[in-house]
Amino acid sequence: MKVFSLVTFVVCLVTAVVGTRPQKQLPLKWGVLAFPNFVGLDAFGPLELLQIAAFLTPNMTLSVVAETADYVPSHITNPISGGVTWMKPTYTIDQDPQLDVLLIPGGPGTRIAYNDTRIIDYVKRTYPKLKFIMSVCTGAQVLAKAGVLDRKRATTNKFQWAELVASGPKVKWVPCARWVVDGNIWTSSGVTAGMDMINAFLKGYNTTVAEKAVNIIEYEPHTDPSWDPFCKIWNVTSA
Repeated sequence: MKVFSLVTFVVCLVTAVVGTRPQKQLPLKWGVLAFPNFVGLDAFGPLELLQIAAFLTPNMTLSVVAETADYVPSHITNPISGGVTWMKPTYTIDQDPQLDVLLIPGGPGTRIAYNDTRIIDYVKRTYPKLKFIMSVCTGAQVLAKAGVLDRKRATTNKFQWAELVASGPKVKWVPCARWVVDGNIWTSSGVTAGMDMINAFLKGYNTTVAEKAVNIIEYEPHTDPSWDPFCKIWNVTSA
């Protein structure tokens, strides 16, 4: 009986310790790279989850980095007032803010960003200082131009697949994937996939925070990175 009691005590103690083991510390300094004609949901979707994570995580900050300090319009416009949604930069690329994670959205504006040497140079010099870099949708085109994706596995928007993979001939493009992780590089498929990618990232650090974030905004994420019906819809089979 004494032996049984001792064993039971040890098992309960180990269970208690494991049960209270702290979650991994989330990267604290997040930035979103904004450029004209970005797709709003590419940025605002992930930010919706991240701002809840920031509320629950001491010292976690979210910022916007842009080429200038001017407000940056998304791709949604109307003929009366022009841009409908905008992002206000926290920093300019010349200020080189210290970040742990940089997220690059997609949109029609990536075609301009792709040929903007200042933006590409910023990504090139910033990536080595980051813990992680991420892209949503066609934002992978910017990473490809900066050389970040050379010889790396990555995915992107399927609707514009042919154009996008041609812009990164050294990339190991994955045609059917919701998101792809290669080292400290996370890339997602089109638009809404960015939220699934961020949810997966948060879960890797703190499942409680990740679950609270999706439940607060009443969002049911896809949790399988290989789930991708859109590669068949758009007849994408290879790079």
